[in-house]
Amino acid sequence: MKKRFIFTLFFSYIFSQSSIDTLSVTIYPEYYYQGVMIEYRFDKNITEEYKFNLSTEVDSVLYLVSKDNELFQEVVKVNDESISSIKKVGEHKIYLFLDKYSQTPGMRDFYHQFSTLDDIKTLIIAFQLPFASEDFIPNANNIPLEEISDQNGFTFLQGILSDYKSNELIDISFTYFNPHGFTSMQYYENIRFNNASENISRSTSRDKFVTYPFLTWEPMLIFLILTLILVFLYGIFKRKNNN
Repeated sequence: MKKRFIFTLFFSYIFSQSSIDTLSVTIYPEYYYQGVMIEYRFDKNITEEYKFNLSTEVDSVLYLVSKDNELFQEVVKVNDESISSIKKVGEHKIYLFLDKYSQTPGMRDFYHQFSTLDDIKTLIIAFQLPFASEDFIPNANNIPLEEISDQNGFTFLQGILSDYKSNELIDISFTYFNPHGFTSMQYYENIRFNNASENISRSTSRDKFVTYPFLTWEPMLIFLILTLILVFLYGIFKRKNNN
């Protein structure tokens, strides 16, 4: 009886431990926010609660849940340096907004400690490479990072960690030089605008010079001959009417 009770407690403890199947943590340095944005993305098929530890440097948190055509969003307050998952089924996205930089060229550095109270079967950590950045050096507990590109042409450095255990600390950091002071999206828009202006300028300059497939006197000669023929035919027609 005592053994059965111990086994019951043991298995109840195991099954009470929550586990996330796949969690994607993506760091966006100066993407469209003039600072660092971190995205936590995971799927939730049950109402089980997950809890993430946060640093005190988090400015604000945006929580999105999408399922089919429904979208739930909420600006969440950080309590006791942690945030709990919302009890909704669907794809969950948590956006953390941290370190705000001034819009001036210069060195950028960042440090964030990731941990959660839940086990994770597959943890994906990725760094978005800022546009036109120099000497970008990312690190996440020395996890090997591989360069990949998404469908929009953005470059990421991504690493995968299997069987993450609850409360394990992962130190996320990077340093790089921003030579222009803009966010990636501002830089992208500037480049696109400059290219569009250059194309318009080139097409306008070409339109000033019209190239003909034949010499300019040829259409004048053809027009003159046609005019003479018409005059000749008109004269014949008028003489017939007078007769």
